[in-house]
Amino acid sequence: QEMSRELIRFQAILVLFLTLFQNSYCYFVSKGSVGIGFNGYFTLTNTTKHTYGQAFDNQPVSITNSSTGLTTSFSFNFFFAIVPEHNRQGSHGMAFVISPTSYLPGASSDQYLGIFNETNNGKTSNNVIAIELDIHKDEEFGDIDDNHVGININGMRSVVSASAGYYDDEDGKFHKLSLISKKVMRLSIVYSQPDKQLNVTLSPAEFSVPPKKSLLSLNQDLSTYFLEKMFFGFTASTGTIGALHYMLNMLIAPGVDYPSLELIAVPILPPYPKKLHDTTRKILWVCLALAVIAAFVASWLGFFFYWRHKKVREVLEEWEIQYGPHRFAYKELFNATKGFREKQLLGRGGFGQVYRGTLPGSDAEIAVKRTSHDSRQGMSEFLAEISTIGRLRHPNLVRLLGYCRHKEDLYLVY
Repeated sequence: QEMSRELIRFQAILVLFLTLFQNSYCYFVSKGSVGIGFNGYFTLTNTTKHTYGQAFDNQPVSITNSSTGLTTSFSFNFFFAIVPEHNRQGSHGMAFVISPTSYLPGASSDQYLGIFNETNNGKTSNNVIAIELDIHKDEEFGDIDDNHVGININGMRSVVSASAGYYDDEDGKFHKLSLISKKVMRLSIVYSQPDKQLNVTLSPAEFSVPPKKSLLSLNQDLSTYFLEKMFFGFTASTGTIGALHYMLNMLIAPGVDYPSLELIAVPILPPYPKKLHDTTRKILWVCLALAVIAAFVASWLGFFFYWRHKKVREVLEEWEIQYGPHRFAYKELFNATKGFREKQLLGRGGFGQVYRGTLPGSDAEIAVKRTSHDSRQGMSEFLAEISTIGRLRHPNLVRLLGYCRHKEDLYLVY
């Protein structure tokens, strides 16, 4: 029987919620920020930046006794969730609003949460009370942090605020809650006219009953701020960073009441949708980074192998291809002359030095004439000697076997 009553109560909540927002679609404001999100859940904002959304019940609620002028006791319970664009950084936030009108004209986005603007912020004629779920610390409004709940009267500066969380019923310890955790939470707002006290309690959606100790308490008679009939609704805004503000369901009840509300299954909301060009941009950046790394590695390997090749083998120039006979490796001549030692020296002249040597492997005796580019003989004489003597064959002439070029030195081998 108890389960049957709870099921009926939950169905009544759901019907009330669907009726409320079905009639409130015409009250969304600014770039279509109010819409339907994951699994058909109601969203106050979409992925548009610097925008806000408002959703109010299209029928006012009699909240003040016309004969006494006193506000009647009331209670609100609703489930919500905030899915930020970045996991550890929120946009601005959302609010539950009690207003004399079914929409808030001239409202601004960003730090104003779609409630006020720079001109009307703080005016006593607003007759607006809001419970803000703020995920951005605005110094101009004296925010305590970037994850708090506040009670605001006619402006964005909270009368009282506290970091988001709840007090455990068993040990009384405070447990922090992150408003941008993408998790569904419950906010209970209860006003007692006899006590002239407004209590606000935040708790995880898994709690069927909110904690006994409220997160915020404001001891103040709200009758002076309320007209006879008021509208109830929700607002949210985004700034440079996006966020999806979900509304799942709510219950409005007269009197002081903390009803037992248990969701059949607490939904797990998907992450903030990434735009296609953001994904493409990331892929391009990764590909570019990999291309730069690959180019660097290829250049380094190319230089390394070129350096190794140059140590072993000289690079042929055009004149060598045109005139040159056999070219000897410098290392071969270096070993043949035993490192061009002085005792291997046969003679010295203006054109250079001549060394005696023996070719490794063949035991053939050779003479190696070494000159340099800047010697008196120079490059032109060197080329002439290669092009003439290299082609002559006579028994009385020493035969030119080849040549070598190493750094600034030129070598002829006879």
